[in-house]
Amino acid sequence: MSLDTRAKFMMVVAVIFFIYSILWALAPYPSLNLPARFILDLADWPLDNLDAPLDRNTQWLSAIGAGVLAAISIFLGGIVVPAIKKADTSVTRTTILAMVVWYVIDSTGSVAAGVFSNVFFNTIYLFLILIPLIRISPDAKA
Repeated sequence: MSLDTRAKFMMVVAVIFFIYSILWALAPYPSLNLPARFILDLADWPLDNLDAPLDRNTQWLSAIGAGVLAAISIFLGGIVVPAIKKADTSVTRTTILAMVVWYVIDSTGSVAAGVFSNVFFNTIYLFLILIPLIRISPDAKA
């Protein structure tokens, strides 16, 4: 995969994550939070709690999580995409490390909380980020 294709792929991932974060950020607003309830219920498969109101802690932690995800999407688009275009292996390796650390913490916490299905979704998100980052060499061409 060329550097240009990798960069475009990562930008699409960043945009998808940003849109996802906006929908998740609606959790604290009961009249608008159907998308956030869907995201949360889907992550805790099966879909069986869509009509249940979100408790205060879920609303609060969703706002925090959505804010962090929005920030990650901006870093991906604003820092990682240009680094991919330049074949900057320092930035790409650090991004891989950061995302693997996120994956381990989030997934082990999900398992400990009994939400095994979230590991499945985390795996998809991790692969979406790793696909354009793996095997970039400093002498790659756009």
